[in-house]
Amino acid sequence: MDTAEMLSVRETARRLGVHENTIRNWEQRGLLRAMRLPGSGYRRFGADQVDQLRAEMLTQLAPVETGPVVTPRRPIKPRVVHGDDV
Repeated sequence: MDTAEMLSVRETARRLGVHENTIRNWEQRGLLRAMRLPGSGYRRFGADQVDQLRAEMLTQLAPVETGPVVTPRRPIKPRVVHGDDV
């Protein structure tokens, strides 16, 4: 695999919208496969693998057309401010 197609931990985290430590944890758990650079041991992730994971993450989000349903626990009373006509 060409190094131009490889992403650092920071670049991977930014593409996926998660913290860098999350990327390291996912690699330890086997959700991402990393290539270690010789000498330094830095991780590099394939851009295609990261893009595939991002697509999977996006398909698991709640649909946009059905937002959260909010039901108040108690009726909302208007706030009375000094000087208001009641």
